[in-house]
Amino acid sequence: MPRKKCGFGFSCAAMMLQPGLEPKDCPNYEPCGSAAELTPEEEVELIRVREVQRQEAQQQWERIQERIRVSRHWAAVTMLMERGCSQSLEDFGVVDSLASMEMRLQELRSRAEQFTQCCYVAPDNCEAHRYNVKRPSGTYWYNKLTSREAIFEPEEKEEKVKVIHLSHDDDPRNTEGRLGIERRNRLHQLQTQLQIAEGALEQAIALLTEPLALVLADSENLDS
Repeated sequence: MPRKKCGFGFSCAAMMLQPGLEPKDCPNYEPCGSAAELTPEEEVELIRVREVQRQEAQQQWERIQERIRVSRHWAAVTMLMERGCSQSLEDFGVVDSLASMEMRLQELRSRAEQFTQCCYVAPDNCEAHRYNVKRPSGTYWYNKLTSREAIFEPEEKEEKVKVIHLSHDDDPRNTEGRLGIERRNRLHQLQTQLQIAEGALEQAIALLTEPLALVLADSENLDS
């Protein structure tokens, strides 16, 4: 008995550009009839008709017949892409989100460079301390930048030193030294946030690279 449907699930009429064409009358009837016996990746050769625009006349079209090799897997994907309302990255807002992230990253890079340009950034393991000196004329408050190790350039000595004197509270050396510590702390916080963002990106990449799990809907759920 002639098959009433294409073994690959194609529309014979659309495949051959012949409205109303039945599978039994299609040139692909025999190879399509063996589709059920093929593995998902095995290929057979089919005939397809397409309309192409003539080079010498932009408003005129002609039909050409060509041979193509298809598999059940390819046919399934093609059918779902054409009929299953397949979605794109734009439909999920992914393209806009990626564009926005690229812009924000450029802005972050620019701001990070400006943040450290011509500005003092204190190293780790160094802090500013306020101390007083008592003299006959009164008590005077000063500031210093200290480190556990000798990392600072000396003012006169040849060896590196552990302390840089920053003078009074309102002295630019003190204000800039303490701002340098705040800049350092913020850059550490920035690095922490970037590591969090990097982890989120790794998870996002994994979502697209890990094998997909096939989930078959339960018939009870379909009925409900």
